[in-house]
Amino acid sequence: MRVCLVLVVVLVIGTGPSVSSVAFEPPIQKSIARVEQMPNMPAPYAMRNWKQVAKDYDALVFDFARTGENLPLVWWDPRRLDLPVKTFALPSFVGHYVKADNHYDTITCLGAVYGAALVGIDKSDQQGRNWAAMCTNYFNPVEHERLYLNNISASTGGSFWYELFPSILFYRVFEAYPDTPGMAEHFTITADRWVEASEGMGGKTTPWTVPDFNHTAYNFATGKPFDNDLWKEAGSAAAIGWIEYLAYTQTKNEKYLTAARWGMEYLDGAQHNPFYEVLFPHGVYTAARMNAELGTNYDVEKLINWCFDGDNSRGWGVSAGRWGDYDCSGLSSSIHAGNDQHGYAFAMNTLNLADSLVPIPRYDDRYARTVGKWMLNAANSMRLFYANGLPADQQTDYNWAQKHDPTACLAYEGLRSSNISLSRISEDYKTVAGTVKSGSFADTLFTNRVYQQLEESETSRAGSGDGDSLVHLWRAEVGSAIECEIHVVAKSTGDEAFQLSYAIDPAGPFEELALVDSKDNAGFSKQIFPKGPHLYLKAEDAGTAAGLDESGTASPGTLFVDDVWIVMKQGSGPVATGDAKDSGWADTNFGIYGSSFVGIYGAIINTTNVQGILQLDCLATDHYHALAYPTYLYYNPHAKQMRVEIDLGPKQHPQDLYDAVTDEFLERNVSGLTSFDIDPDSARLLVVVPADGVAVHRDHRLFVDNVVVDYNYKAFVAKSGDVE
Repeated sequence: MRVCLVLVVVLVIGTGPSVSSVAFEPPIQKSIARVEQMPNMPAPYAMRNWKQVAKDYDALVFDFARTGENLPLVWWDPRRLDLPVKTFALPSFVGHYVKADNHYDTITCLGAVYGAALVGIDKSDQQGRNWAAMCTNYFNPVEHERLYLNNISASTGGSFWYELFPSILFYRVFEAYPDTPGMAEHFTITADRWVEASEGMGGKTTPWTVPDFNHTAYNFATGKPFDNDLWKEAGSAAAIGWIEYLAYTQTKNEKYLTAARWGMEYLDGAQHNPFYEVLFPHGVYTAARMNAELGTNYDVEKLINWCFDGDNSRGWGVSAGRWGDYDCSGLSSSIHAGNDQHGYAFAMNTLNLADSLVPIPRYDDRYARTVGKWMLNAANSMRLFYANGLPADQQTDYNWAQKHDPTACLAYEGLRSSNISLSRISEDYKTVAGTVKSGSFADTLFTNRVYQQLEESETSRAGSGDGDSLVHLWRAEVGSAIECEIHVVAKSTGDEAFQLSYAIDPAGPFEELALVDSKDNAGFSKQIFPKGPHLYLKAEDAGTAAGLDESGTASPGTLFVDDVWIVMKQGSGPVATGDAKDSGWADTNFGIYGSSFVGIYGAIINTTNVQGILQLDCLATDHYHALAYPTYLYYNPHAKQMRVEIDLGPKQHPQDLYDAVTDEFLERNVSGLTSFDIDPDSARLLVVVPADGVAVHRDHRLFVDNVVVDYNYKAFVAKSGDVE
């Protein structure tokens, strides 16, 4: 390449050996620790045609004429008849008991429209219906809400991710259908509302003050953050940062950039991993993009590792390793928290993680190899969520799928590393001794502050001199389980402590599980290895724990049990499953709320002429990006150099192939079927640029015809100025 100096450094593409006249070594690729635990080439290897899966899914779930058990899936929600278009509804699970009261997640519906658009299905005109326009009905127009929420009757102040994720999905749908009436107004209203929330959580410009996002939710009716005293969702900073930065790119309104900076600065300064459900990865993408486009210096390395590590309160991370006979790396999972310490991956979270992370190498090409390797593992493992991915005895609803899902386009909600089942006191337990004085266990699994108060018996309480004693005994069916984990959430009142213990025989001997003397919810768990079909759990008085009252006797206490469940391991895995059947939510574990997002994989992933080398489209989910040329990420998992083919189209439009990893042009003036080499365990980030374009590099960026081709052109080795 010849270098012509005309005020700036201008690179005329077409001839010459090199962009630079000095020796250049590409920057070292950044690694993600968890990805390094994954195999380069997962086995057994089988890659689905994800684009076809997405099309099959759309055909099934939007078919009103589909017949069979729990079909059709789609129905009309009649509550918004005042609007010019109907409102459609999809259940969260196949067989979800929701149609009678129209309780469903708009996350599912927005996700389905977005996923279809990604694979080229025009949901604005599909068999005479405008599904995209119907999505505007999920906007709550009530003055103190004015947001896309998770149901048309929903309100804010419950959980950040349920209230922010619909806003994110609306932004994705609007990007696909920008001419939909009402959506442009909703776009700015949504950004304005989350600016208000950021200010309500303490955000200021004078003096500069970053909001405190460490809350459970934000209640727009009260104008205050909300905390339920059970968990925090500081990942809201990531979601709000994503929304506000994209709003800024489209409007150039500085208040949106301010709010985006608040979100990113909060995450940048965070000392603890705030990952909760699906919001946090949006912040990693936003940090990388703002660094590239604005010159900020957010810690992408810390944030992207937090997506994978699982070092947060819920143990959310990414799986790495074999589950039974399968490599199951790359899945967004609860990897070492509570009852999920064996590994419990989720389809929705896994698909959406790709939405945020695959575009990142465009903005920081040092992550090309690690993102490519992770996506190869994730795409290979993802097939196991479907009915054709595992043997019949390693999934919970094989028979239904054989009858009603012949293309295997519905994903199970989850994938467990072992054959694990879950039983709860509300359904599977028998009270052998003792009675319940008041309260009941709610349908919601785990702690939710719905209690059973246990009744005391008519015998003297030893040691207290007053009152009755408590002995309560439950029996659980554990069948042929080879390993169990008992989990209890409980609290007590007064000065009295209560002993929890367990045995395989009602006569004992009982072994200690926990001592309950907490006035607030406390969780207790223990791993055991049962030797029979039953397990007995006992609660009884344990004496005083906090002294005596004024009369010299212990203050009477009461035991409240919030929830009790047992996780039972009965064999090898993985097992395609979910929480719906065990928890009584639905007839099957096929999660429509996760399946809706398969279009993300359909848009991103294509196979190549080399097995195991994928072509990943880095623009497919790079939302509201600046003008860009086609950009593809390739990772070579093999132990030798491989030659990969790419189709560049007709001869009338010759192209150049630029690799942003090595900062060099691999091929020039080529068309049709072209090939290039990839070294073992390495990646290329190819940008397809017009062969007659003019290249300019300035401020560590490479432009072709004023379009950014490389945001980090020799940037990580140059000290300052342009590289010539």
